[in-house]
Amino acid sequence: MRHGRAKASRRTLQFYRLNAPHLSPPYKILLDGTFLVASIRNKVPLFERFQKTLQHEEFGCYVTRGTLNELEALADSASKGKGAAADEQRELFAAARQYGLDECEIIEGDRIPASGDEGKRNNKAFRDFSEASKGIYRLATEGGNNRHAYFVATQDDALADALRSRPFVPLFRLGRAVLLLESPSSASRSYTGHMEQGKLASAGGLMTAEERQMVDTVKRRDKRKRKEEAKEEQKRLEKQRRDEVGGSFSVRKKKKARGPNPLSCKKKK
Repeated sequence: MRHGRAKASRRTLQFYRLNAPHLSPPYKILLDGTFLVASIRNKVPLFERFQKTLQHEEFGCYVTRGTLNELEALADSASKGKGAAADEQRELFAAARQYGLDECEIIEGDRIPASGDEGKRNNKAFRDFSEASKGIYRLATEGGNNRHAYFVATQDDALADALRSRPFVPLFRLGRAVLLLESPSSASRSYTGHMEQGKLASAGGLMTAEERQMVDTVKRRDKRKRKEEAKEEQKRLEKQRRDEVGGSFSVRKKKKARGPNPLSCKKKK
């Protein structure tokens, strides 16, 4: 693993370790069908690559029953075709499914939430998802911030974009034969920023409602006091300028609007 990628992975894991403590070893990696097919096609040793990327921490791979059914349906569909290309596709889908059966813990359908907040978010994209992708999305977004602490490995751009819009959903993807752990999404960073602001406003969560009210009262009183002091300072400076010019200093008044110039008006007949 190149030094730059290893350093980026360490930073990403540290971010989640500090801001999302539930994303801790043993890590849980949820693989979808596109990722499994890409790993078989590129002959990627997934266990070894995951181990290096996760800094040799303990982890486990997971796959949904829907993903296995989807790969089986694709293999059956490819077997109906003729020629070497069809045979190659069938073997690819079958090998990807077999890897999921042999190397991953299977998540059955009854463990997947029946529905989530997809009605409010990414509605159009969610309608276009396959049943397997819908299951992965619901698992990774349950609780609003990935309560089950899944890392999601996918090559599906639509699914990845939908998951990037939710906080604390780490994503793996393959760039040809290179395994990459994406940096935290803007949604994760924004969510973290809001949490930090909340902590500052409540003294790290240790301030009661009464104490918060007292602090607000003191802040308002200090603000009024600063305003009054600013007015007094302005009056002092004006008096000082008048004294310097011998008391003839005065504020210039704005001229009031007068009537129209009689010379420019049309004479009455």
